[in-house]
Amino acid sequence: MKPFNTLTNSMRSSGIRKIMALSEDVDGCIHLEVGQPDFRTPEHILEAAAHAAHDGFTKYTNSAGIPELRQAIAQKVIKKNGYNVGPQNVVVSPGAVCSMFTTLLSLVDPGEEVLLPDPGWPNYTMQMSCIGANPVYYPLDQTRGFQIDFDILEKLITQKTKVLVLNTPGNPTGAVITREAIEKSVELARKYDLFLISDEIYEDIIFEGTHSSAGLYNDDGRIITIYGFSKSYAAMGLRVGYTVCEEKIAKLLTKLQEPVVSCASSISQKACVAALTGSQDSVAEMTAAYKKRRDAVVDILRKHGLYQYTPSGAFYILIDISRTGRNSTDFAVELLNKKKVAVAPGETFGQTTKNYIRVSFAIEIEKLKEGMNILCEKINA
Repeated sequence: MKPFNTLTNSMRSSGIRKIMALSEDVDGCIHLEVGQPDFRTPEHILEAAAHAAHDGFTKYTNSAGIPELRQAIAQKVIKKNGYNVGPQNVVVSPGAVCSMFTTLLSLVDPGEEVLLPDPGWPNYTMQMSCIGANPVYYPLDQTRGFQIDFDILEKLITQKTKVLVLNTPGNPTGAVITREAIEKSVELARKYDLFLISDEIYEDIIFEGTHSSAGLYNDDGRIITIYGFSKSYAAMGLRVGYTVCEEKIAKLLTKLQEPVVSCASSISQKACVAALTGSQDSVAEMTAAYKKRRDAVVDILRKHGLYQYTPSGAFYILIDISRTGRNSTDFAVELLNKKKVAVAPGETFGQTTKNYIRVSFAIEIEKLKEGMNILCEKINA
C-alpha cells in the first residue's frame, strides 16, 4: 500500500480531544476539559431551526451563505463591532474552525510562515500541518497578563512571514487583548506587509475590560476577522461561523468552500438569523453565569494556594501543576482515571504551558466546584 498524505499523516492530534475521548468511558466524570457551554440553546433559535426544517428549507444554499444571514451579520458587525461592512464582505461557514482553515488556505502557500500565539488553540497548528505552512510561535507572558511582547514578536518576522494570528478573548488564557495592543499588531502587519487574522469567537464573553475588534482598523484590506455562534449562543451543534473580510478575499473563501463543504447547513443558517435578530438577553445571562463560575474557580485556587491570575474573558483558566513534577498529559490522564475529573493538558496549547492544565468553567457551578477541589487536592498531594 502506498503511504498516506505526508502533511496530514504527521499532524498531531489535539490533547483536548484525547482526554475528551478517554472520558467517554468514565461514569460520573466531571468535564472540565472541553469548551462546550452547558446551557440550552435559546428557544427562539431552536424554534427558527424547527420552522426551517418543517417548511422544507433543506436545500443547498449559496456557498457564502443565505442573503438574509449575511445581511444580518453585516448589520451586527456595524452596530456591535463598530466598523462598516456589507453582505459582500461576509462568508458563512460550517463553524469558525472552517472559517479559520479556509482563510489560512486562501492566504498562505506551503513553506510560508504564520505567527501563532503560545499558548494558543491547538487547531491553529493542526491547520498549519494540513496546508504545509510553518508555524512560528510568539509567547504570551503571564506576568504581562498574557499580552503580546512586541519586541519578541517583531524579531520573529522574516521574509517568509505571511500572516499574524490574534485570538481575543484568548483560548486557553482567557486574556482580552487591549485596544492598544491590537493597534500595535495592525501597525506591525502594515510595516511588514502581513495579513492579520483575528479570531474573535469569544467576543461576547467578557468579564472585565472591553472587546475591541481588529476589523476597526481594516483600512487596506489586510485584516480578516472570524466570529461564530457556538460560544455566544450555546449553539455548538448548529456549526455556523463566519468570516468578515475585504471582497476579493470573500470571493476566494466562497470558492474554496465549494470543494470542501459546499455550504453551511441551510436549517442552521435560518436559526442564526433568529440568533442575531432576536433578543440578546440570553447572551448576557450566560456571560453573567460564566463570571460567577470564574469567581468561584479563582476563590478555590486561592484557598489551595494555587492562584496566579484572573481571566478577563472566555471561560478558561490555566493552572500551574509544576509542583507535581508530572507531564501535563500524564497528569490529566491520571486525574481522569483515578479521580474522574477531565482537564486539558497544557502542552497541547504550546511550550510555554507544558507545566499547566486548562480548566473550562462552561459547566454548572456545583459540579465545577467539586471538580476544582478534587483537582487542587491532587496538585497539592
